[in-house]
Amino acid sequence: MRFGCWTPLRGGEEGIEDHFELARATLQKAERYGFETSLVAERFIGAEYEAWVLATALSQHTSKIELIVAVHPGIVSPQVAAKMGATLDNLTRGRCAINVVNGWWREEMDTYGNGGWLDEGEARYRRMDEFIEIMTGLWTKEEVTLQGEFYQIDKGRLPQKLHAQPHLPIYAASRSEIGKDVVARRCQSWFIDAPPGHRQWEENFAAMEGHLRAMDRRCASLGRKLDYVLNAAVLCADSDEEAHARADALEERARGDRLLMAGGVKGLGGGLVGAPATIAARIDRYAQIGVDCLMLRFLPAFEGMDRFARDVMPLLVEKGALTRA
Repeated sequence: MRFGCWTPLRGGEEGIEDHFELARATLQKAERYGFETSLVAERFIGAEYEAWVLATALSQHTSKIELIVAVHPGIVSPQVAAKMGATLDNLTRGRCAINVVNGWWREEMDTYGNGGWLDEGEARYRRMDEFIEIMTGLWTKEEVTLQGEFYQIDKGRLPQKLHAQPHLPIYAASRSEIGKDVVARRCQSWFIDAPPGHRQWEENFAAMEGHLRAMDRRCASLGRKLDYVLNAAVLCADSDEEAHARADALEERARGDRLLMAGGVKGLGGGLVGAPATIAARIDRYAQIGVDCLMLRFLPAFEGMDRFARDVMPLLVEKGALTRA
């Protein structure tokens, strides 16, 4: 199993106010602990730094960790995404990947995508399908031509050669059937989220296992296999009781606040809440059902990552769920 962490997008955590300094310190620490990948999310509305610019700056302060940069069809064209991806791939010698995000925030899509919001969910996934086809085509073909519903390109070329072969890894998330079809056909990794509610972890785990087996069947019919990446939050404490009480308070505070929930609290539904032994046992169960990577947030951030590396990762080495710590 691989371990990843979300790149912080906003200062203020652990007393570090500067956005970039916090992100730099987090990823350098993650590299020291053996984390292999990091997700750089995109938040156009807000004080956060732009994802591609931030990832490029971070690439010069890291040496091993993969940078997965978010891109929104409807805001950025696939041709521009292909060029940016190839550039970052070259700068990092292959440490770049792309997370294709359809977007859920209408104001963001309309403001920064010049009216790019589509009301119909299926239309957003048709656009995503064309987006990935053009982007990967520019990376792998001499010329790309497509007169699509959303994008048009005639004999398009991208002369840059990639370190990543055959092209940059593509991550995406979807709960809809048409979206899962696009992911199964076009992507290399599928992001999954647990339902909210850390106290419903057994039910959440069973639901996620069912989703993975259904995606297995979908991919098998296409002769493909995906990596499965679980977004989860880690809240480690001396006892299960202490961790659950803290998680209860966080979930109550986030109730009705979509941004706060999306900012990490929803991830508590992944069940990585408890004493170190409890968290390690649950991660081992995820490994057994085929989760290939955990993309983690820590509550609190710096202290939480330190404790995870010190108290949980050695237990995972003992279980065989992790080969190095």
